[in-house]
Amino acid sequence: MDQHSSTLIIMIALILFAIYRRVRRNIGWQHLRSGSMTIRIVLFLVVGLLFFIEGVFHPISLISDIAGIGLGVVLALYGAKVTDFAQREGLLYYRPNVWIGAVVTFIFLARFVYRFYGVFSSGILDQVQQGKQNPNDLQNLSSAADSWTAGLMLIMFAYYVVYYMILLKKQKQLQAGQRNMV
Repeated sequence: MDQHSSTLIIMIALILFAIYRRVRRNIGWQHLRSGSMTIRIVLFLVVGLLFFIEGVFHPISLISDIAGIGLGVVLALYGAKVTDFAQREGLLYYRPNVWIGAVVTFIFLARFVYRFYGVFSSGILDQVQQGKQNPNDLQNLSSAADSWTAGLMLIMFAYYVVYYMILLKKQKQLQAGQRNMV
C-alpha cells in the first residue's frame, strides 16, 4: 500500500468518525455540558468568521454567506424551541429535534461530497500526482467552488453557535429557577 492510499484511508476513517459523532449528537438525550458547549461555540464562531471573511471580497459569495447565516439562525431558533429538557440526578439533559439536526447534517455532508466530487472530477489531482500541475491550477481549485458552498457551510456554523448559546441561556434560566424554589 502506497503513502497516498494510506493517507486517503485515514482521511476517510476520520471523516466517517466525525459523521458518526455528529449523527449521534442529534439522537437521544444529551448531557448539557456548558464547558464543552462554550468551546464549540468559540470554535464554530472562529471557523465561521474565517469563511465569512473570505466571502466578503466576492459580492456573490457575500450574498450566499449572509443567506446561509440567516438560515442557520432561523433553524437554530426553531430547533431550540422544539428541544426538550430534563433533569436527571441533578444534571440537565436536552434532546435536540432529530429532523432539524438531520437537515443541518445533510446540508453539511451534501456540500462536502459535492466539493470532493469537484476536486476529483477536475483532473487536477491527476496532474498533481504526475507533477504536471501549474501553480495557478491549485489556486483556481480553491476558488473554483460555486459561490454558494461557503454559504452552505455557514448554515451549519450559524446554527450551532446560536443553538448552543440558546441552550446555555436556558440552562442558566433553569438553574436560577431551581435556586428560587429552594
